[in-house]
Amino acid sequence: MPKLSLNDSPALKDLLGQEKFINNLCEVIVDCEPPKGIGINGYWGTGKTTTLINIYYQFSGKHPYGKTIDGTADYKNKKVIPIWFEAWRYQHEALPIVALLNEIRSQISTWNALKNKVEKVIGVSLLGALSAFDEVIKIASTGLFKPEFGKIKGIGEEWEKGRHLNQLPSQTIHQLLEEAIEQLAGKEHRLVIFVDDLDRCSPEKALQLMEGIKVYLNLSNCVIVFGMDQRQVEYALDQAQKNLLMPHQAKEYLEKICQDIYHLPVPDQVAKNKYFIDLLDDINLGNEEDERVGKHKLEVEKVLADYDCLPANPRKIKALINRLGVVLRHVDMEDSEKIEGKEAQRNYALLIMLIILHTFHRRVYEQLQKNPDYINTIIEYANADGISDQNSLPDKYEPMKEIKLSMLDNLAVLPTNPSDSNVFRLQPLFMDLNTVTTNEIKHVMKGGV
Repeated sequence: MPKLSLNDSPALKDLLGQEKFINNLCEVIVDCEPPKGIGINGYWGTGKTTTLINIYYQFSGKHPYGKTIDGTADYKNKKVIPIWFEAWRYQHEALPIVALLNEIRSQISTWNALKNKVEKVIGVSLLGALSAFDEVIKIASTGLFKPEFGKIKGIGEEWEKGRHLNQLPSQTIHQLLEEAIEQLAGKEHRLVIFVDDLDRCSPEKALQLMEGIKVYLNLSNCVIVFGMDQRQVEYALDQAQKNLLMPHQAKEYLEKICQDIYHLPVPDQVAKNKYFIDLLDDINLGNEEDERVGKHKLEVEKVLADYDCLPANPRKIKALINRLGVVLRHVDMEDSEKIEGKEAQRNYALLIMLIILHTFHRRVYEQLQKNPDYINTIIEYANADGISDQNSLPDKYEPMKEIKLSMLDNLAVLPTNPSDSNVFRLQPLFMDLNTVTTNEIKHVMKGGV
């Protein structure tokens, strides 16, 4: 059932063509040599959580939030136990590593309970393994490396007798956790711990969590997969260290935790357009039986094919979809429905132009609200040569000062952050508009944009 507005929930649909990227990561996680830290890097809103959820699903056949799933998990029979941890949710804990250890204990216990229910196997040694986890959590909570082995049941007692008497405390804790995980999961299994939203934690908590992971979970049966914006994490590390790190050292510090960092693929124009058009089926554009709805989709698709004006960011594309839904439900596009060809495409090009200005270029849109004829000043600006310094623009271009041109001298498309909202991706479209009358845009602006 089409909705009036889409939310920002991550999905299992591979609408951006990232199946190969996800499958390659699954293979790496299964076959790498732990201990291992793997980073999945992407700008905010580009789909890191969606990617993590898809990988988690491939290993478990389940959604980490317990949602119903309609799909096929190709890797779910592999010897992997996935653990889900949302770092941002726990950043106000005194020690984030304690929250993570608790989540591991809880989720691995649930997995083991399901396994025992099927296999009808319950042993005292499992209680000992859980008790070992409890002891390590106590140690982490106090910051002490002195476990009370006398309180560990089952395998904990055996460890105390024969294995730990002459070892350093940190080695003791590593072996305690490794053997507890092995006892709970089996020798052939490995834990894959998904840490999402590390980049949204405060600098101090991000550093604390990474240090805790290095101290407690640098284990021979653990793989840690981080979803993060690498720039934000490196900035957080620098801030947490009070700017004492050299410019390159935050990156090197992160590399100590994440030995491999994989960058989310940047969708090209075809992938972005397909994502946009596919989402149109989920949004209410009016009475579905009205043939005008089909006309809307067809004409919008034509505009997007001619102009690469969408950001490579699913969250931002959803925002545009929601705005387009509002406009098409309330604006009378009757003239566009009566005409065909280039005239119809021009009307829809103006529509797309206005929703992008409304969503990403607020100052420009506000100027249009005061003076719709300002549209021709924007056209003039898009065609101007030699604009290299935004701060020295003439006064008439004042609303454009916060916008970064996508082209210079009408020639080359400049490399830009694919996720930034201030990039003037509409520049080629404006260059083709020539003169626009106020009547061509007034009805759209009054109708809900």
